[in-house]
Amino acid sequence: MLTWSGPDAAGPNPAAKEIQNTEEYFPDEIGSVWRYKGRSRTDAVERIAEMAFINEVSAIGTTNIKGETVKIFRETNQGNKGPTDGFFRRDKAGITYYGSQPTTPFEQQLIPYRVLVFPLIMEGTFRQLEKKGVDMQADLDGDGRHERADVVADVRVAAHTPVTVPAGTFSDTLQIDASMTIVITLTKSRRVITSRDRITSWFARGIGLVKYVEEIEAPPVMETRGEVTHVSEELESYTLKGTVSAPSVPLSSSHPAGRL
Repeated sequence: MLTWSGPDAAGPNPAAKEIQNTEEYFPDEIGSVWRYKGRSRTDAVERIAEMAFINEVSAIGTTNIKGETVKIFRETNQGNKGPTDGFFRRDKAGITYYGSQPTTPFEQQLIPYRVLVFPLIMEGTFRQLEKKGVDMQADLDGDGRHERADVVADVRVAAHTPVTVPAGTFSDTLQIDASMTIVITLTKSRRVITSRDRITSWFARGIGLVKYVEEIEAPPVMETRGEVTHVSEELESYTLKGTVSAPSVPLSSSHPAGRL
């Protein structure tokens, strides 16, 4: 479902600008490699840790998931969390996320789902995901029962803007803002806690993802303190194979939607 920002909330804005050749912002030819320079910082009451890291993303091949051919994007250290494979499929209608490996029981209840709808519309907002009562597969409050959560994820095409990263200056990148909200009801006290994940990504036509910044907010549970983690990656170098023609460079594996 594609919704619209602005005064005409009842339907599409006739003045909205469709982004031509949307797929060119998400090159994915097998053999392409993107190398990112990143930083990660976790804050509680005081700053806990801050570190630099390197992440290399490679489009390594295809596999079959749920009867669909998807592309595999291998990351050496996405978000400074270690190696992972992300699975995406692009078709004329958009980009679908099929999960990651390693994965979690929670993520497996959400996938697959559409992360972008083509063509993209400037200032258009798309609801990627909305599920209620998802089993967290974890006992957060120590009463022996799994908590459940309501999950909502949205993405907005925000702007065309220049971006400078170690790989160079890209004069006309596409800025995409995404957010995921997980509202958890604790079974013991019925207290409601909320986790939020916000990502802003910039994509250059013909290159793919050149930068993202992410804020992950984890609420306090029982004796644990709440934490806010900030992660960013900037393109340092890239090698592209072939032409833009198939599924997309990963949008983000940090939250279940990938880089979107």
